[in-house]
Amino acid sequence: MRILHTSDWHIGRTFHGVDLLADQGAVLESIAELVAAQSIDVVVVPGDIYDRAVPSADAVVVCNRGLEAIRAAGAVIVATSGNHDSPARLGAGAAFASAGGLHLMTTVGSV
Repeated sequence: MRILHTSDWHIGRTFHGVDLLADQGAVLESIAELVAAQSIDVVVVPGDIYDRAVPSADAVVVCNRGLEAIRAAGAVIVATSGNHDSPARLGAGAAFASAGGLHLMTTVGSV
C-alpha cells in the first residue's frame, strides 16, 4: 500500500491581500497527478483543509475539485479536521462522502 501524507492545505488563505485560490487549485491538481504517476492508494490530510472555519464558496469549490481529481486519480482520501476547520461543517456529509472514497474523520471517536 502506498500512502501520501499531506497537511495544512489552508484553502482560501490570502497572503498580504493576494488571493491564493488559483495556486491552491494548481497544487491540488499536482497532487492528483502525483497520485496517478506513483500509484498512490491513500492520501492522508490530517487537518487544516480550509484556512477558516467557514470557508468561502470559492474555497469550497477549489477543495471539491481537488478532492475529485485525487479520487479520479485512484486514491482513497482520509481527512481530519484541524484547528482552522469546523469539524461540524467539514464532517456534515461524512457518511455520504465515505461511500465515494472520502473518509472525513471530524470527531475524536471517529479517528
